[in-house]
Amino acid sequence: MPKIIPQEAKNRALKLYLQDTYSARQIAETVSTEFSVDVSNQTIYAWVKKYGWENELHKVKTKAVEKAAETESERLARLQKEHLDVYETIRRKASTELNSLTFDRALDAVKATTIGIQGERQVLEGLINLQFVQDVIQILIDEIDDAETMQRIAAKLRLLVSNTAKEEKDVAGNA
Repeated sequence: MPKIIPQEAKNRALKLYLQDTYSARQIAETVSTEFSVDVSNQTIYAWVKKYGWENELHKVKTKAVEKAAETESERLARLQKEHLDVYETIRRKASTELNSLTFDRALDAVKATTIGIQGERQVLEGLINLQFVQDVIQILIDEIDDAETMQRIAAKLRLLVSNTAKEEKDVAGNA
């Protein structure tokens, strides 16, 4: 007669499995101890297969990658919006000052206007590039089924975005 293992024990095993940091042996030991039942490694493997836990793990990893990409994209979009606002302010102030300044200061206003316009253009180009990157990330998320490959790509994308943001910050600091 097969042994009866409470659903709570199975749920706990699933939760541990989805954390993707425990081996089948560790999951079996933890569940056995917590619920005073005898769960073996083979039982964990059987549940993974029977209940499709690998698919669940893939879904969890995919959601984590999407969230990481979305969070970084949101941060970049916010920074770009802030930069655009600053450049718009510079351009507006410089344009206003240009009309009321003497010739000596007018040159300064022209320079500030030029900086504002160039900055706005760069930020707008960045927004277009950001949308392109978001579209590429979504395609990758939709098309890649292998969780390990997805994790490697996500790590590389996070590094790329981080380096790009640092470069943009350095450029903005030097402007």
